[in-house]
Amino acid sequence: MQINTPNRVLAVIGIGLVLSLLGDQTLYTVLPNPELAAEAGVTLGMVGILLGLNRLTRVLLNGPAGYLYDRLPRRPLMIFSLGIGALSTLLYAVTPGPGLFLFGRILWGAAWAGIWIGSNTIALDIADSDTRGWVTGRLQTWFFLGIGLASLAGGLFTDIFGYQRGLYLSAFLTTIGVILWVFLLPETRPKNPILKGENIKEVSENRRFPWRVTFQASLPTFVLRLVFAGVITSTTILWLGQFFNKGITLSGFIIPLASLTGGFIAVRVLVSMLSAPAAGIISDRIGMRWIVMAVVMFAGMLGLWMMGVFLISTAVLGALLATLSAGGIQGLVPAIIGDQVGFHRQSRVIGAVYTIGDLGSAIGPPMALFLVPLIGINSLFQICAVLFCAAGIFGLIMASRESARVK
Repeated sequence: MQINTPNRVLAVIGIGLVLSLLGDQTLYTVLPNPELAAEAGVTLGMVGILLGLNRLTRVLLNGPAGYLYDRLPRRPLMIFSLGIGALSTLLYAVTPGPGLFLFGRILWGAAWAGIWIGSNTIALDIADSDTRGWVTGRLQTWFFLGIGLASLAGGLFTDIFGYQRGLYLSAFLTTIGVILWVFLLPETRPKNPILKGENIKEVSENRRFPWRVTFQASLPTFVLRLVFAGVITSTTILWLGQFFNKGITLSGFIIPLASLTGGFIAVRVLVSMLSAPAAGIISDRIGMRWIVMAVVMFAGMLGLWMMGVFLISTAVLGALLATLSAGGIQGLVPAIIGDQVGFHRQSRVIGAVYTIGDLGSAIGPPMALFLVPLIGINSLFQICAVLFCAAGIFGLIMASRESARVK
């Protein structure tokens, strides 16, 4: 009998996450290109709506998903959600045009609500107060690995097989992930909450929803998702295009813009894979989450400002610095929730926090694609830097309160 250690559970979840993201990240990587948008049968103006629709769906479904995970076993919900994700990717490829495409984006929103809230819930299931930052950081590492590999694969699949066939391949690989979870994903819901440090009497006496903690965790999540999952993800191909136009040539070998974009996203995301567990481990050791949050927020502010400089070396360095921030924030938010919210309400709080985050990521793509022609992509990134600065100041305020509690 194989022991379900945190590393093994996270590996099984992580492989499924990587495979689940193939279809979604293909769209973010290639659809902002007008030629590929035309091949998909949609206008460039509609791309922003399509890229944001799944997130609007999650705004409605994150709450119910959190409610289900608080009351039902994790495993069947996770497998069902990944199955819906495979179906959504298939629908993108079935026929050009917005009809089934819109339905597929709604299905993906429902799928990711189940996959991501479930993954974070399982991470809190298998962690304790001394390892919570490390475990949630490791989960984010798998998530960022999925973003990176899926973006790279999406660009390569599109360049090698074409838009439609590339998505068929992505749907097949996601189905492999469903099979993997059927055979290897364990059930982690605690049978005895006392083993998780839960005081049953306190839970029964205090049924009020922890809105204050929810708001505190939601603010950095909203800013992060608006800027990274919204603005940056939907404009990376345009941002690189101002430096490289149709692509680059290395030693006589031409790298098309779609593949270059996917490769750059993959490199950028690899940086986040390092920062997510690092921020979690540091916060575990010092016993304070918010001061680490403030530091990574200000690092993100500097990186975003540098991305808005029309000098390739400065802009690329800024992108990598900003990505360090993104990983740290995502790793710290679930740990903050786990520290302050009891077992019976963690999934609902996670659902509420990610609902606010998804609102930001839904607003981001149409807002970005609307503003780029008006103010330029560089000015847009510098506005994002100002938002990160404001969130960093909020982090400092929370850090001072956290320090007072520790003392």
